[in-house]
Amino acid sequence: MELFDSLFDDETLVRLPKTPVPALLAHYSEVRSTYPNLLATLVVPDRRLAEIARQVAPGPSVPVSVITSGGAGGLLALARHDVPGLDIAAVEPTLRDLDDLAGSAARVISAAAELGPETTVFIELPYAPGWAAAVELIEAAGLYGKINAGQAEPRGVVEQLSILIEADLPFKITCAHNGDGLSLLLVVEALVAGANLDDASALMRLDDHRLGAALSAWDPTTQSRVRRRVRRLGIGQVREVINNLTTYGELPAP
Repeated sequence: MELFDSLFDDETLVRLPKTPVPALLAHYSEVRSTYPNLLATLVVPDRRLAEIARQVAPGPSVPVSVITSGGAGGLLALARHDVPGLDIAAVEPTLRDLDDLAGSAARVISAAAELGPETTVFIELPYAPGWAAAVELIEAAGLYGKINAGQAEPRGVVEQLSILIEADLPFKITCAHNGDGLSLLLVVEALVAGANLDDASALMRLDDHRLGAALSAWDPTTQSRVRRRVRRLGIGQVREVINNLTTYGELPAP
């Protein structure tokens, strides 16, 4: 199903930082082998890149998305950094100056220009005053947005999604809970179709049966329309999501 192709980023290391790295890498490799089109990247904080690289088994590089810790400066450092065993497929800087989010966005955009064109940039937008102005700058630069669905109440998350869609800025959603990701896909589709915020927010309360039925009913055009906006869903328990999708009939049983 096109909807799930390279949709999920494995954020286990971010949410459960004490996870043993060998077990994490083995699980990531197993999922990629069983469902080669499901996972996009393994999300890694920049301070742990060397640690992860030391434990990667010989063979193909592991695609990673790097959460940078130093704003624009962190991006510049990463642009000069080569990590054997890891393929830096994406970076995820956060706008840190809450008093001037537009200015922070401009600095991050400038630093991102030092990265290669093959590196995808998802700029995390804090849910704070002035963030809509930063959205406009990111869209104009041809980069992607990112929101953390755990930083706001459900209605606030839907409002953020609405603004991103209105600005035509593709984005990543880091999900507060694994089950949120699939319901947020329904929210995006509803907003694209013109639903108001209240009606779109109600979709986040669907039970598993109705959620699975709604996703199964999407035709290829609807799937493409949603994926043009939602480029990644960040999740912490990959196996749980796979089990849900298998139950809904969206994925074959392994």
